[in-house]
This record gives sequence, structure tokens and C-alpha cells, in this order.
Amino acid sequence: MASSSMWGARIRRFIALLRGSRLCSLVSGTSGRMRNVTRPRVVLISMHVGHEGVPHAGGRYLLELQRLLDRETDLTMLTVGNRLNRESATKPGVPRRLLLLGHESGRGPVGKVLNRAAFSADTTYRHRRDPGMPSAAFILGLLRSREARAAVRGADVIDLQYSESIRLVRLLRRLNPTARITGTFHDVMSQSFSREPQDTDEERRYWEGVAERSRGHEKAMVAQLDEVLVFSHKDAELLGGPPHTVVHPPLSDGTEPRHTPATEPVVIVVSYLARDENNKAALWTLDHVWPRVLEHRPEARLRLVGGGVLDALRSRVDELPAGDGVTLTGFVDDLDAEYAAAAVALVPVLQGAGVKFKTVEGLCHGVPVVTTTVGAEGIEGDDLFAGLVDDPHGLADALVSVLDDTAAQQQRTDRVQDWAQEVYGRARFEETIRGTWVR
Repeated sequence: MASSSMWGARIRRFIALLRGSRLCSLVSGTSGRMRNVTRPRVVLISMHVGHEGVPHAGGRYLLELQRLLDRETDLTMLTVGNRLNRESATKPGVPRRLLLLGHESGRGPVGKVLNRAAFSADTTYRHRRDPGMPSAAFILGLLRSREARAAVRGADVIDLQYSESIRLVRLLRRLNPTARITGTFHDVMSQSFSREPQDTDEERRYWEGVAERSRGHEKAMVAQLDEVLVFSHKDAELLGGPPHTVVHPPLSDGTEPRHTPATEPVVIVVSYLARDENNKAALWTLDHVWPRVLEHRPEARLRLVGGGVLDALRSRVDELPAGDGVTLTGFVDDLDAEYAAAAVALVPVLQGAGVKFKTVEGLCHGVPVVTTTVGAEGIEGDDLFAGLVDDPHGLADALVSVLDDTAAQQQRTDRVQDWAQEVYGRARFEETIRGTWVR
């Protein structure tokens, strides 16, 4: 049996691997060479899995990407084997070959100690110092799995989704020096961290430190990738370095009908409410925006649409007086019906980074959209919004202006819908992704 000092050395090496300082010295192996095959061999790595009915926008993007890759490449997807992904693996839309890594049963005393170290790193260390850290459990699972390592070594293309997966690029280079490695930044995490609430000196120092470390990681990741994909030119500028490829997420299937001006004063907020910034935005709307709307339009109705509702938001809605017009729908199967019935879509986020899919979805459905500068950033078009303002009174006034005359908005909204369906359509998305396989 290994001594306690040997266990300690192995654990220290594992923690060092997580921090990225010794990745290349800890993994050995040769990569598979490019073969003359019609279908490229692709390994897709993401800590989340897309599937039919997934409640958040990032998952819907992954679903479209997975479908394209499964249809046109020899695809293996690797993800962390947590409870949520094990549930997702049973649902329609997941890749035919999906490997769940990490959270396996211990393999003897050393394996159990490493599992505990991985769990601690994924919770305590991530929370305290490095929220963008890659999953320690996933790394341990990859190092244990011969099947996963063989897939990486034989890949022509390795596609990394989200910053936490892109942080693995040095390890993957060691496993397969000849693969083309692409990374998609769904947002720029350093910007997101810098926008976290900093109401005290302690919070300010903490988030400034996290954002600064994140910028260092982003610079290193960009330098290692063969192709950097972002959702907007704004994110490309934030990341710096060589030119990046802008891939517009496929948020329109081109079949969304013209939106008929609503006859009822319905405002919708569509978001995955388990995300901290969306939960805070909903609470802020209830406290600061919606009361002013009701002052002018007491018959107005607000629908908070989306899964993952947290207890604080549910309690806040339950406490509202009768006649406030607020409905907390939770997850709905048919977003098309929600948009069709709405007079205006509100995207009230003040935190986060990257293109807000919910903003684009509202435009694709031809609904007038009122949003903040954070909700609009990265969406590059002219005269897209019925209101673009950050203070709550301004947002409320913009909503009331639409509710007072929905027909007046429609000509501009129809033009915006045409633009959004073309820019964020599936055809353009697929063409962009195919181009990343061969450059």
C-alpha cells in the first residue's frame, strides 16, 4: 500500500495540474495522425450537455452544435459525469457517443483520496479563488479513462466550449500535438467577474483579483488555440490577440411568423432564472421597474418565463399584493406562444457578459425589445430596440411607451426581425462552424 507521503505527493501534483502550472509534464502519449477520411474525427469537450428541452440558452446552442457534429463528423463528446449530466445523457438530442468523466467510484485508497481532492477543488477552491477553473473531477476522469484519451489522441479537431473547458488546452496539446484545437468563448469571464456586485472593500478586492487572474488565463488560452470563436466583435476585442471568428448562435429556424401587435398589455421576461444575474434582474424588475409601469398601466401583466426558479424569487412573487399582474410561469415547452402573446419583451440584466441569447430570441420573434446596455451588448445592428436604458424609471417608461401604441412599433420590428433571422439563422451558423474544421 502506498505510504501517506506518497499520497501527499500525488495529491500535490494533482492540485498543481488543476492550476495549470504543470499540465504538460504530467501527461504523456502520442496523438493520432490526420487520416485521409471524409468525415473528420472531432472531440467536443463541454462541462454541459445540450438536449431537447434544455432550459437555458447555452444548452440550446450546444444542442445545435451537437446535431451538426453528429451528422457530419465522427463525433465523441466528453463531459463531466455529475448528476445533472448523467440525467441529460438519457434525453433526446445528446450525441451518439457521449463519455461521462469524473465522479466515478474510488479505485483503492489513492483513488478515494484523489476523488476527495477533486471534489474539494471543484467546490472550495473554485468558490474561493478561481470560479473559472476547469472541473477537477473531469480532469481526473480523463486521466483515468483510456477510451477518452484514445479519442483525444485520434482526433483531427478538438472543439472546446466555454472558458472552463478551454483552460484544458495545454493538456490536450500534450495528448495530441497535431489536432486542430478550437475554443468557443460563450462570454468573456473576466468581464463578467468585474461586473459582480462590489458593495464592500472586501468584495471589490476579491472580484478585482478574480478578474485579473481570469484575464491572465484568457491571454494564455488564446495563444494556445488554433481558432478562437466568439459570439460578437465586442468579445473579440476584449480577448485581444489574433483575429477571431465570430459565430452567431443559431437562434432562429427562419419559421418565426410576423408578430401581430398585441391586444393585451403583456410584458415578458424570458431567462434561465437559476443563473445569478437573471435571478437578480428579475428581483430588481419587481422592486424598481414594475411598480412604475403599474402606475401608468395598472392593467399591465408581467410574465417571468424560464426554468430554475430560486426560492428567493418565488417568495418575492408570493408576497406581491393581489392585482399586481405578475405571473411566475417556470419552464414552458412553447416559447413561441409566449412571444406571440406578448406586447413587449424586457431583458433587464445588469450583470454578466457576452451576447444575451434571450435578447436575440425576442428580435427573431418580431417582438419589440426593451433592454439595458448589458442586455444589448454584442448585438451589432442599427435601431434594434424599442428602449435601451439602464435606470429603472427609463426602462419602465420605455415599456409603457410600447404598451400605449403597439402598432406604432411594428414596422421597425418587422425590419429587425428579418435582420435577426438572417444573421442568427442556422445556415450561417453551420457554414461558420464547418469552416473551423479545415483552416
